[in-house]
Amino acid sequence: MSAALQLLRALRFRLWALTVQARLRRLGGRLVLEVAEVPRFLSPPRLEIDGYPGTLTLRIGRDVKIGRDLVLDVRAGLDGTIDIGDRVTFQNGVRLQPWGGAIRLAADAQVRDRCELKSAGELRVGRRSILGRTTTVHCETAITIGDLCGFAERVTVIDSDHGFDGSGTFFMEQPLRSTAVTLADNVFLATNVVVLRGTTIGANSVAAAGAVLNGGDFPGGHVIAGTPARALKALGGGAGS
Repeated sequence: MSAALQLLRALRFRLWALTVQARLRRLGGRLVLEVAEVPRFLSPPRLEIDGYPGTLTLRIGRDVKIGRDLVLDVRAGLDGTIDIGDRVTFQNGVRLQPWGGAIRLAADAQVRDRCELKSAGELRVGRRSILGRTTTVHCETAITIGDLCGFAERVTVIDSDHGFDGSGTFFMEQPLRSTAVTLADNVFLATNVVVLRGTTIGANSVAAAGAVLNGGDFPGGHVIAGTPARALKALGGGAGS
């Protein structure tokens, strides 16, 4: 890239950062920005603010690529952290919601079109992991996605749910239950897989399309399938850990 284009990109990003900082400050919030290298973006990220925000901490590594219409969704009174590692790529229409928690993406992770990542806890995506189009990850306590993991389209991972006891109480007013979710390294989730609270998947496993993992421990190196899901058979490469 020519020096002139680099300067233009830096000026656009600086203007965006000043605008975001001014909006947050006007509402009593604050932006903490740490940038190793100005990212490449097709359009500047859009800030959405619900009420009076807290502090948004945004860390950006080197050679980060941002597609069109990335949304930073900040919620009233809550501090949030977005930590973007080197060479992370966001495609178009991604929504990041650090609602009182942290979203951390390790080096070379890819977040594809129209993904939504929400965190009130600690959401970690490992090195070279790929989140397929329209993936939804909602973290209340802790979701850990290891290195080299792959999600196909329309995958859902969530570590919480509201009770539903059959009474007349609105489900959103029922107690929220949350248990950490952990995917070890090199786990693949096929199209429309759902991973629910309390699920742990060992390394080198694959969940077949449409599987619903409703909590519990699944061994490494296996094919996982069904509703509810279970480990069906060991893969030829040997079990993971």
